[in-house]
Amino acid sequence: MRLFSLTLVLIVCLTMYGVVAFAQDDGISADVTGGGGTVRGTIVDTTTQSSPIADVRVVLAGTGGTAPYETITDSSGEFEQSGLPSGRYLISVYRDGYGPREGKPVTVITGGDHYIAIKMTKKDNIVSFFRKFGFVFWPLALCSITALTFIIERFFTFARSRSKIGTEQFMSSVTESLRNENIMEAVSTCEEAGGPLPNVLKAGLLRYSQAQIEEREIHKEEIQEAIEEASLLEIPELERNLAVLGTVAVVSPLFGLLGTVTGMINAFTTIALEGTGDPQQLAGGISQALLTTAGGLTIAIPCLIFYQLFDSRVNRYMVEISQVSNEIINQLILGQSSNA
Repeated sequence: MRLFSLTLVLIVCLTMYGVVAFAQDDGISADVTGGGGTVRGTIVDTTTQSSPIADVRVVLAGTGGTAPYETITDSSGEFEQSGLPSGRYLISVYRDGYGPREGKPVTVITGGDHYIAIKMTKKDNIVSFFRKFGFVFWPLALCSITALTFIIERFFTFARSRSKIGTEQFMSSVTESLRNENIMEAVSTCEEAGGPLPNVLKAGLLRYSQAQIEEREIHKEEIQEAIEEASLLEIPELERNLAVLGTVAVVSPLFGLLGTVTGMINAFTTIALEGTGDPQQLAGGISQALLTTAGGLTIAIPCLIFYQLFDSRVNRYMVEISQVSNEIINQLILGQSSNA
């Protein structure tokens, strides 16, 4: 009797297990073969007209590692993908000429109909990008062209002003010539070296040589005067157009700020007329405000950097001229005193 009861219980358990397994297999089969969920939607652009975008490749990738599903939007910008197994999916859309949208999540349930609205932004070309700046684009463009022109011009000017001989080698050669009381050799060294420092020292040496030819005594102040006169010709050439760069560095952010103010005025005007229901109506003014600020800073920052570099170079030349000229003057005066 007990054996019969155990056999009966075993038969009942096996029967129930078979029924459950069959039901699960039947549910999975129905889910895969067309009884799953549906994802559909519309893809439009970000303009105020919300125009539909055709021929967009829509990819639905399941988070479980299954093979992605793909479909294409029609002329109305609509797409539909049926028979999706239940689960979580990430929707990505791609089309040439538009920025991709990736990773928009959707959870699919069996028998569910899920609608997704996606917006895509058209990629900017050069014309459409700068058109967003509004009227401020023209003064910013003028500032950028001016800055680039004078930065290049200053580079060439400082490259030409570099001495062909190193400062230490130049000073050693001039000092040796003066120690041998050969002024014209020192003048020739200055002409060979070239640059602001040799040109200034050459003026002082020529003044001293002229006094020797005239067989008269020369004072320290007279040599200094000749060197200062030569400096007034050399230093302004190095400082030329630096004021323009400094002005552009100051004015460019102000033009950017002007574009920011006008952009915010447009944005608040839109709010007053249309309200805040559609954020797209505000995008134009806010975009102009941010772009012009970025444009002004993009121009001003390099201008300020190059202005400081060029200005420090000029200051270094001035300090170098002052130190070396004093050393040469003292050597000339001491040489004159010893000869006397």
